Amino acid sequence: MVVNTIYIARHGYRSNWLPEGPYPDPLTGIDSDVPLTEHGVQQAKELAHYLLSLDNQPEAAFASPFYRCLETVQPIAKLLEIPVYLERGIGEWYRPDRKPVIPVPAGYEILSKFFPGVISQEWDSTLTPNEKGETEQEMYMRFKKFWPLFIERVEKEYPNVECILLVTHAASKIALGMSLLGYDNPRMSLNENGDKIRSGSCSLDKYEILKKSYDTIDETDDQTSFTYIPFSDRKWVLTMNGNTEFLSSGEEMNWNFDCVAEAGSDADIKKRQMTKKTSSPIPEADDQTEVETVYISVDIPSGNYKERTEIAKSAILQYSGLETDAPLFRIGNRLYEGSWERLVGTELAFPNAAHVHKKTAGLLSPTEENETTNAGQSKGSSTANDPNIQIQEEDVGLPDSTNTSRDHTGDKEEVQSEKIYRIKERIVLSNVRPM
Repeated sequence: MVVNTIYIARHGYRSNWLPEGPYPDPLTGIDSDVPLTEHGVQQAKELAHYLLSLDNQPEAAFASPFYRCLETVQPIAKLLEIPVYLERGIGEWYRPDRKPVIPVPAGYEILSKFFPGVISQEWDSTLTPNEKGETEQEMYMRFKKFWPLFIERVEKEYPNVECILLVTHAASKIALGMSLLGYDNPRMSLNENGDKIRSGSCSLDKYEILKKSYDTIDETDDQTSFTYIPFSDRKWVLTMNGNTEFLSSGEEMNWNFDCVAEAGSDADIKKRQMTKKTSSPIPEADDQTEVETVYISVDIPSGNYKERTEIAKSAILQYSGLETDAPLFRIGNRLYEGSWERLVGTELAFPNAAHVHKKTAGLLSPTEENETTNAGQSKGSSTANDPNIQIQEEDVGLPDSTNTSRDHTGDKEEVQSEKIYRIKERIVLSNVRPM
């Protein structure tokens, strides 16, 4: 088996990020090795429960040895019942000119006292950052060197592990992801829209392999034969970017390489506070803001054409790259690659059907509300906000009972005209199977 799924998380909310003190001293006695706030500990618990809710859960965790990262991974390890290994190779980035000192994290002997029963001693760090500091380029080269060495060790020492979690810092989280995806430096954009890896506190990224690293059946001996593919030849895709949907307070303290200050440092906090004070007030949202709603048909492949493909009601639909020729879709725990095609035939969307007949006095019974809602659902269509997709909107005239607005004194039923959309484009999905 090979590692085919990698989660990378940033630590939770640090104590030195609080607007006012007092600020606790580092328990390890190491400069800037600050603990999490109560809010940060709560974030870590929310992250743990989110990972527990996923079908594809980490089977092992590797954490930067700084205290805040171990506080973040602790509830995850306990809830998922997985081991945690210290890995200095994914530690914090410090510039050579950092003052007063460049922090060096504590080792297993000290940290195991603070996190008894959490940290495993059965792992030696793959790499050690330069204790004199690193330039941005040196830091990025550290991670490019780290990945093949690290993955090879994991697959050799833990051959049954396919999904792992890394808990690290903002700069490291971004650089790890960008180097894994094959970019030349951590400042590059992920796409033409300028999107970058998000790194809010306790945010989560997910990377999966698109290309198989093994051949299937060896017909001569009726056994499965595996052809190992070097790490450098594997293709990874980012399927979750800076996810914070599971955090009660959403995204906080996002950082990227455009920021001058060290991520999470006192200088970073002061800069954020000054920006907040000097920035112009945000104008109130204009109710007239234009939003284009686009309806497309999405065809989901079925392995058995005699049976209908069904999606669980709890499945989450995610998509990216609708402006490209091959957008990616994630439905539940399955990954698909799409291709645009012209829709043959006629398919209509009735987005407002559930509200065509509404009681202005709120007199609908629960049964009537359910019947009305169910009547407006359109099969096989998905909604996305993308100005690059051409659609045709038709305001279709309905019978007199539905295309005019009247006020009936008896039941106070307001009947509204409805817009019907004819779908002209469709996306045909094909399975993308991780290794």
